[in-house]
Amino acid sequence: MRRLLYQDEARLEYARRFWADPAKRQRLLEHWLDERHPYRDRFVERWRPVVERVLRADPADDDLLDHDLRAEGLSLRVVVREIPPVFGGFFKPSPPASPPVTARP
Repeated sequence: MRRLLYQDEARLEYARRFWADPAKRQRLLEHWLDERHPYRDRFVERWRPVVERVLRADPADDDLLDHDLRAEGLSLRVVVREIPPVFGGFFKPSPPASPPVTARP
């Protein structure tokens, strides 16, 4: 059984929720790969493949994933801490939602 701090659990949970939606995934990647992002270089050079692997993984398989990562000299905790944060100043806003269509009486 893996042991993550609450902050790490939250980061993993929210990143996976965003990752599950293709439009949000694209926004995350654009943000993380933006030249202004302070973690961009380390993400591109080392962490992108393993972070994407963790975000694609089924949460039910996290213990197995952690075991596999440990065999590679990593751990789920280490990888989760390398998920780049989102900085609001240049994170593209979501397109505005369309107002609901209502039937006229």
